[in-house]
Amino acid sequence: MIGVIVNAVTSSLAAVIGVGLKNRISERFTTPVLWVIALGLAAMGIQGAVQSQNMLLVLASMIIGTVLGTAIGIEDRMNQFGEFLKMHLSRGDDSKFVKGFVTLSMMETIGAMAIIGPIQAALGSNDLLYFKSAIDAVSSFIFGALYGLGVVPVGIVLFVYETIFYVLATFLLPLMTPDVVRELNAVGCLMILAIALNMLQLTKFKVADFLPALFIPIIYYSFLI
Repeated sequence: MIGVIVNAVTSSLAAVIGVGLKNRISERFTTPVLWVIALGLAAMGIQGAVQSQNMLLVLASMIIGTVLGTAIGIEDRMNQFGEFLKMHLSRGDDSKFVKGFVTLSMMETIGAMAIIGPIQAALGSNDLLYFKSAIDAVSSFIFGALYGLGVVPVGIVLFVYETIFYVLATFLLPLMTPDVVRELNAVGCLMILAIALNMLQLTKFKVADFLPALFIPIIYYSFLI
């Protein structure tokens, strides 16, 4: 559990530092860095997605997951939570507040590391979560400098999300076969690519609505074949 806590605390702390230095860091520098992060995410997403050996499953997972996520309204609910935080933490009309919270939350929760990391932690190894913490800290710092207080609660989202998989590790571990991990990672990497395209303002995907897609490869390989 210590790995989950470190990931959550590190992310929020880095965001706080970014907020504190917001007025000292010119947007002339933070914006290009954000674009570079987006390009890196895009490359990571493409690299992971093409490793799939069952692209039809990946496509089906994305379609089914998107339908479910849209029906539930996951992104809308996250936006509502962001608006709630904005009312209590932000002064004035800060249009970046909710956008920063939702985007960073999705960046740091989507992908195999946010699922496999807590599962490995439940088995006694926090190495993957420590590695993820370092990556998340950089993103949180940049987003804190760009978007302000809206990104600080990302640690709460991380803690809740990763704790769920930590607690469910006993049940999920027997299901995490190499096939599941590979296709799960491909689905997650497509979502990472969507995040990158949104960050570059090329698209307006509701990436949070894709989240149920992450469970389809597990269901397919564990119960359908």
